[in-house]
Amino acid sequence: MKLPSVLSRLRRKQARVDTPPLPPVTTSPTGPPDAPRPAPLERLNRWLTLAANVGVLLGLVVLIVEVRQNASLTRTAMDQQKNDLLAEIEFNIAKPEITNIWVKSIRAPEELSDAEIRTIDGLLISIMLQWDQMFMMQDAGLISETRVRQHIQNSAPFYFGSRFGKHWWALQINGWEGTAMQQVAGPIVEALDEDFLDHHLDKLKLLPSEELTTDEEMPE
Repeated sequence: MKLPSVLSRLRRKQARVDTPPLPPVTTSPTGPPDAPRPAPLERLNRWLTLAANVGVLLGLVVLIVEVRQNASLTRTAMDQQKNDLLAEIEFNIAKPEITNIWVKSIRAPEELSDAEIRTIDGLLISIMLQWDQMFMMQDAGLISETRVRQHIQNSAPFYFGSRFGKHWWALQINGWEGTAMQQVAGPIVEALDEDFLDHHLDKLKLLPSEELTTDEEMPE
């Protein structure tokens, strides 16, 4: 066997052996992956959060109801205090010794003594304090400005509708400068007829029965 023949066979390039193709990989249809199911602990946390939010909402509702109830109770209590103060003023005026002074301040204010002036002074101050209480109720949002104004318009003539009452008011109102007492009650009292109480007392008097009979028999 010749050596060159052997070497030539060894040097000959070996044929390439291709690997067999891999079978095609089957893939599932494209689509969103399934969301992982929450763990039991996570579900529990969600329920607890929901329950906490519902509890907060219920708490707010209860708080609103309580605030409204408290406001209503406060308004009722202050209304009662206002009425009690006004009733106490009227009871004091109705006392015989005070009534004489009160009527004197209407009919003949120039004849009032210092002690009698001080008595009327205390009564009128009480009226202003009663009005001031209503202004405080208005500031607290318990009553409206319309209600306060209406109360002052209804009550002012029966306490300040005289020469002495308007004179007293003019001296006192400067101490309430810049307040609702001056801005709201001031114009109402200043516009009063100073003879209102004088005429009011006259209107309350009944004519004697003889005069009534005579008037009825008079032809028109």
